[in-house]
Amino acid sequence: MIEVVLAASLAFIMFSLGLSLKPKDFLVAFQEPKNLIAGAIVQVVLLPLVAFILLNLFGLQRQLAIGVMILSCCPGGITSNVMTKFSRGDVALSISYTSLASLVTAGTLPLVLGLTAPIFLPQQEIGLSVVPLSLKVFSLATLPVLLGVWLNQIASKLATRWELYCNRTANILFVLVLIGALMSQWDVFVSNLPILGPILLLLNLLMLSIGLCVGRLLGLKTPQITSLAVEAGFQNGTIGIVVGSLMSDELMQGALSSFSLPSAVYSVLMLLTIIPFVLWRRSL
Repeated sequence: MIEVVLAASLAFIMFSLGLSLKPKDFLVAFQEPKNLIAGAIVQVVLLPLVAFILLNLFGLQRQLAIGVMILSCCPGGITSNVMTKFSRGDVALSISYTSLASLVTAGTLPLVLGLTAPIFLPQQEIGLSVVPLSLKVFSLATLPVLLGVWLNQIASKLATRWELYCNRTANILFVLVLIGALMSQWDVFVSNLPILGPILLLLNLLMLSIGLCVGRLLGLKTPQITSLAVEAGFQNGTIGIVVGSLMSDELMQGALSSFSLPSAVYSVLMLLTIIPFVLWRRSL
């Protein structure tokens, strides 16, 4: 039952994201090749790489390490677009980054897990099969976005009316999923927080900084650099929580998976770090 609720919640959240998008939103990053290159380098390559390095430096292993790798493959969400707006970044570019990342997650997430799972957890201990996992991620994260975009394209007035209510509902679902993930693994959370907390906080701060540096190195404008940094440091924790839950038998026992815990913790930490970041970028 929990698995069904989680899957439905994620699908609805991603559908609400799609309702706010149009086909042209996927093309903004292509208008300037530097924007596309910057987004690909930071989100697809550097984010998982930095997460992998931090896990090895801190010595975190097993389910929690896999959970961090899952998180590193998650795209940004609606919240990243909102924070980009508050930070006076390029909102259109942020939406484009979120859109493209949401589409490719079905391929990149299983690929990264396939490469790192044998390192952090013996293959026989984790039910990981790349193709089935890709199909699950596509059906829960990518397909709902495409359906939302399609509805916005063929019935824009209806999509506009639905968008506000869907976004509010999506925010409520996100909070409920987040609380559920933390409470169901509270003992694991408390016992591992001294290691997990610094790793995730450092990951967040490093990715915000890396986004800024890569943007400057590629000569992006200030609003575009801000968008890149926010997308690099702001991940869709709901995807991480749900994907983590799909990889464990703990759901059968009425509990969320410890694979999901890093995404839940990160979702809280990134809200704390984004506030000073927004204030700083607004002052520029």
